[in-house]
Amino acid sequence: MNHLSIFEYKDYKKYILEWMEQGAHQGRGMRKQLAEAIGCQMAFVTHVLSGDYHLSMEQAEACSRWLGLKESESDFFIILVMYERAGTKGLKNLLRRQISEHRERHTNLKTRVKISETLSLEDQMTYYSSWHYAAIHMAVMNPSLATVESLQKHFQLPSNKIMNVLEFLLQRGFLIKEKEKLKVSKPVLHLEMDSPLLNQHHSHWRLKALESLGENNFENLHYSGVISLSQEDFEWLREKLSGLLQEVIEKLASSPDEKLACLNFDWFSV
Repeated sequence: MNHLSIFEYKDYKKYILEWMEQGAHQGRGMRKQLAEAIGCQMAFVTHVLSGDYHLSMEQAEACSRWLGLKESESDFFIILVMYERAGTKGLKNLLRRQISEHRERHTNLKTRVKISETLSLEDQMTYYSSWHYAAIHMAVMNPSLATVESLQKHFQLPSNKIMNVLEFLLQRGFLIKEKEKLKVSKPVLHLEMDSPLLNQHHSHWRLKALESLGENNFENLHYSGVISLSQEDFEWLREKLSGLLQEVIEKLASSPDEKLACLNFDWFSV
């Protein structure tokens, strides 16, 4: 029913209220439904959502099922309840660390978008040695760039460089050749967060982004900003951006292959 991410919240009551508001009739009648789901009077639900009362652990578990949360979401929801109920600074600090860890795991792109295709370490060394491999790999998805000649013209690269990259991609099964046309057979790859090649991969494309700055192309979008904020809001925005990136990937999965572009996504502490 809703598209709210529990990982964007630090207050479980606010999540419940906003979840209800997205329901039919802007949430009217839902407090009664929640009371029935967790086995209490509706007055208690009102005290929880509008006052200082908190759900018990048993009620929190029942509430997470009523909300339709998945296992990882339910775990996070219950930790939020535990955090609000915690009576000592030490326990709150422990739970705050758990909240951060859950958010970090959820932010992991490979987990969120269910990417399974990976390369052997030897092939990764080649594929991520320069930007050419990923660029040509993705460019072939555009029918107008599915020949050696069109790729050479588009990237303005020597023919031997294009051929070396294509040979690698064809041998590893990422591309196939049908008559005179190239075709992508494995479109999505993922480099693990702990890979020693990850920094190299990011560097290649950020250098390409710097090159694009000099083009003065108003079609491009560049933004850099330094922000001072709380640790909680830092984690909230990391989750928000990760959720947006997931939406973008899901949306573009069915997008017609007409234009080759690069997205560099940065959010880090300074």
